[in-house]
Amino acid sequence: MAVKDFDDENLPKVNPNESLETISSVLFRKRFPVQKFEIRSETMRDKGIDFHIELKKESASGGSVYTNYRFAVQLKATNKIKQGTDGSFGLQISTSNISYLLNNGMPAYYVFYHHPSACFYFENVKNILDQIKGRNGKWQQKAKQKIYFTKILSEQAVQEIYEETYASGVLLRRINSYRFPSNSPNSSSLLIDSDNIVYSVSENIEYIDKFGADLVNAHRFDTVIEMEKRSWPRNTATPRFYLFCGIAYFQRGDLYKAMDLLKSAKKYSDEFDPEGRAIIEHTILNTRYLLDIISKEQYDRAVKKIGHLEDSGSFFQIENAFEELSSNSGEPASSILKFYESMQKVIENEKKIGLRIIAFNKIIDAESSILFSDLAKNSVYVAGRVQNLLHTTVFKQWLELEKIFRWRLNSIVDYAENCGYFISIGILTLAGIKWEYQKAFHLHYLSCWKYRSFDLLQPVDPSVLEKLRRNCDHLDKLAEAFEQNEYRENMLCCIILKYEILQFSGNVNAACDAKEKILEVIDAFEFEGLRKEYEPIFNQGTSHENFVAKYTSHMNRIQDLAVQEGIDCYRMLSREELAFRPRWSIRDFPAFDFSIMPHENEGEKDILN
Repeated sequence: MAVKDFDDENLPKVNPNESLETISSVLFRKRFPVQKFEIRSETMRDKGIDFHIELKKESASGGSVYTNYRFAVQLKATNKIKQGTDGSFGLQISTSNISYLLNNGMPAYYVFYHHPSACFYFENVKNILDQIKGRNGKWQQKAKQKIYFTKILSEQAVQEIYEETYASGVLLRRINSYRFPSNSPNSSSLLIDSDNIVYSVSENIEYIDKFGADLVNAHRFDTVIEMEKRSWPRNTATPRFYLFCGIAYFQRGDLYKAMDLLKSAKKYSDEFDPEGRAIIEHTILNTRYLLDIISKEQYDRAVKKIGHLEDSGSFFQIENAFEELSSNSGEPASSILKFYESMQKVIENEKKIGLRIIAFNKIIDAESSILFSDLAKNSVYVAGRVQNLLHTTVFKQWLELEKIFRWRLNSIVDYAENCGYFISIGILTLAGIKWEYQKAFHLHYLSCWKYRSFDLLQPVDPSVLEKLRRNCDHLDKLAEAFEQNEYRENMLCCIILKYEILQFSGNVNAACDAKEKILEVIDAFEFEGLRKEYEPIFNQGTSHENFVAKYTSHMNRIQDLAVQEGIDCYRMLSREELAFRPRWSIRDFPAFDFSIMPHENEGEKDILN
């Protein structure tokens, strides 16, 4: 008779449910890559949460960091539940457990493991609450609720959970930053810093009210922010205090705090002139757009509405005139004349140097767009039908227009430099580099049109590539200057232009590096509106790629019409046929009025005063 090694009848029995829990737990962990998630099991008498999962994030210096942004998971597993005819799985959950997860301060999810199909399903507990509320408004009176799972826990779903939790963590951090000490009944209470220097809250408020414009225009945003932080506890403050502090926080990228202060300034809008009210409204709109609270379309409509208000100020008159020009589908020649008239009125009436330079810059933007549009239109007749596009009347006349345009741009730069507006010089320099990029791809592609499409394999002229490479070096320095002065949107404009140039030049690896830098800044300052604006550019939507797509479609339509009329639109043109006269929308460039100069040492002080 065989001898038993041990008495298995007296040993604990294996619970199939416990085995299933182990299996589901092991497989669940594999769904969350360790590079992004730290999974911590709840083992200390938790009443309804199986895992707390913390997000990890790549740091700018390399490696990863813990964020302390977390979400909770309650894991359910079964062998028995069958899929319904609608593809869902129904599961009974205790009402107390749902309430328990809802009380959690972080996002929470139910995850359901269906063992027969080895598949995970998930649902956010807030969505589950919507489910059961829709069926029963008195749901809390029932002991159990039946909830339904349809969403598969795929790689994309895990990424969405990451993004949702990260956004929730950022918001919570912002909210926590608003928890200041309780208001003292005495608003002039004193604060003492580590150097034993005594500051009066009322004196801080008075100082910012009086000198805030000087500090903001001198880019001393940290000084303003430091004084705002010292100005607690306070019962109230002046409207100008809220305005200048809001602008300082906006420039530093602390958008939620900026919006909070600017809304406080808006409450006292009657104390500002119409232009001041418009500036507050515009900055709030810009903040909401950057945070992705409103779309680009909503932002544009709201800014246009401000621009139509009486006495909204020169800035909005400029923006409104430029918007009307951009959206005008009529004859460009008449549209640009109307734009020139609007700009001339602003420049004649505006005594603030900064706003005059903004008007000059908008004129440059408008002229640049029209000159390249005219070059493309006039090239339709000759593209692919001449030996060398650069020898045609179209290109020679366009070069003459370019000389005038570049002289005008340089003259505005000289004016800004004489006025001490160095940030404006940076913006104008950016416009000049953008012109070189647009010129490069227009001339390259228009020179390699063949029949129905561009020859995209045709290499770009090496001398052009070398010039673009030098421009990328200039953009690096310009971006650094903008960053040092905390003009981060302008900094991103530099890097996005560099990305486009590198893509056109075929330098894909360097373009990817530029893209990573852009996303890093967007993540750091939560510029979610800009993320949406830049995503199309990263998805084959650069200026040169858009030009290729739109011009190809345009040329094909014209050629199809020509063929229908019996015209051979593919043969080379004769000398006589090349004698046609191109049409240019800008016939006369109006002179700039540089007669107004700032007083000595005035610099940029008059922008906000």
